[in-house]
Amino acid sequence: MNENIPVVVLGFKTVTLLLGGFITYFAAKAARKTRSDALTYLALGFATVTFGSLLAGVADQLFGLETGAALIFENALTAIGFAVIAYSLYATSGSSMDRP
Repeated sequence: MNENIPVVVLGFKTVTLLLGGFITYFAAKAARKTRSDALTYLALGFATVTFGSLLAGVADQLFGLETGAALIFENALTAIGFAVIAYSLYATSGSSMDRP
């Protein structure tokens, strides 16, 4: 592990992974239970954001990817994940919101 990285950053990455995994798990569980497309996209969006954070940290610390490249990769996956989350707000097909 790179000794130059502050422990605080590693702590925040850990918290991000734990909370992101927690949110993803419950969104996926709710999606399976309700068969809601919107919740499925919500879970996928949070999984993308969380996985992007994890992958960027691993690529930077374990595989020696330049920090700038890892940040670009992480931010790209964060943007994609948030786009999927935003789409989930409109993807109501098959959800209980479609029914009167």
